[in-house]
Amino acid sequence: MSSKLTRSDAIFHIKELAQSLGAIANGTDWHLFGSVNRDEPNASDVDLMILCRSDSQADTLRYSIDTDSLPLPLHLSLLTFGEASEINAILVQQSCLVLKIASDEY
Repeated sequence: MSSKLTRSDAIFHIKELAQSLGAIANGTDWHLFGSVNRDEPNASDVDLMILCRSDSQADTLRYSIDTDSLPLPLHLSLLTFGEASEINAILVQQSCLVLKIASDEY
């Protein structure tokens, strides 16, 4: 695996991953955080937080996403929108919304 992955490359791979999941990803928000989001040159993983409509959607995505599908290991956090709001996850993780999938996109 390559140890170099730019932020823009990571976003490209994340969008490909989301598209490959089809309708199970509908209604989700995908947030990048950590070293790749800061575009640090020697990132060791991709930190991705996906906000979901329900616990069942989060579970389905958890089982469907291959964490080895990106050029760097994928560290995945799946939360419902309610859970993310309760713990202020977006602010705490200093994440950046990189993909918003409409309810009927795929």
